[in-house]
Amino acid sequence: MSKYSDIKKVISKNFPGNKIKSIKEFPEGYNNLAYDVRLDNGDYVIKIIKLKGFETYVLKQNKIKILICKKFKNFPIAKIIKSDYTKRVIDKPYTIAEKLKGKSLQKSYKEINNKEEIFEEIGELYGKMHSIKVESYGELDSNLNLIKTYKSWYCENCKKAKEILVKIEENNLLSNRTLKINKDFFKNNKSFLKKEIGPRLCHGDVSLTNILVKKSIGKYVVSGIIDFEFSRASGITQELFSGLREPDRKYKHKESLVKGYLKYNNLPKDWQQLTCLYKWIGSLDRLTKINGMVWRDLNKEQTKERKKHLRKDALRNLRNMRKRLDLLNKSKNL
Repeated sequence: MSKYSDIKKVISKNFPGNKIKSIKEFPEGYNNLAYDVRLDNGDYVIKIIKLKGFETYVLKQNKIKILICKKFKNFPIAKIIKSDYTKRVIDKPYTIAEKLKGKSLQKSYKEINNKEEIFEEIGELYGKMHSIKVESYGELDSNLNLIKTYKSWYCENCKKAKEILVKIEENNLLSNRTLKINKDFFKNNKSFLKKEIGPRLCHGDVSLTNILVKKSIGKYVVSGIIDFEFSRASGITQELFSGLREPDRKYKHKESLVKGYLKYNNLPKDWQQLTCLYKWIGSLDRLTKINGMVWRDLNKEQTKERKKHLRKDALRNLRNMRKRLDLLNKSKNL
């Protein structure tokens, strides 16, 4: 069986008579398999859905595109032009979407010569999206109906943090001393969760791999936001600064990000403290998930090294976020 046999079957079914110029797998996908497909009639993204229980969630993208573009006409979201859940062509569901020009910001970052402008533009796009109010917190199904709803952002996130701390204690992922330090830190700072603004329409996975950029007249511009399957009704500060990749590009360019964002939406007064708290919770959660992580392109030894590196990063982030938030609190009280 050839490397791209399933993709070729999808192409043959949906684009009969068209010549294949190239097929490349996107290396940055984690939940599903995505392919960059060039045919003689245009470029497409074919996604094979692997994530069980969420197969139809990718279809939210078209409905979100319509919703946002009613308010902001040229908001850059790719259109899904075909979806097939019958498993008659291949043994998994798949979608075909138009391909937006550009590469991921994660991949292009080092070559970008106007980084502050890019992050200001990203802030504008998220400010626009977050300006859309939703009646309750929760997930969105493929028809944008609210499911798994909850009313209190504070209570839900306190519950989440406490559950993570219990997992860490049960699995001995931190020493008793370090665990106590983190428990005390959360107890002293959890009130910041009450300052969050929401519920608003959120992307749900705003890593730099899901932001596309392209070069235009000597500088880079944002060409699209992709992968809306985890979109939800959530808190805006958590979304704007979420992500655990190192180095933290969004926080590095936070002034430009916030400058663009405030053109279309407000942020809480204590957004910096909230950001630190969210990143602390994210790093804590990462510790509980590292052991179960797998990467299809890594062997056993490489996987072991990757997990070791991720644990080291998570522990460093915990320390850094505690220190950063403590400094912000001290400067606030001066």
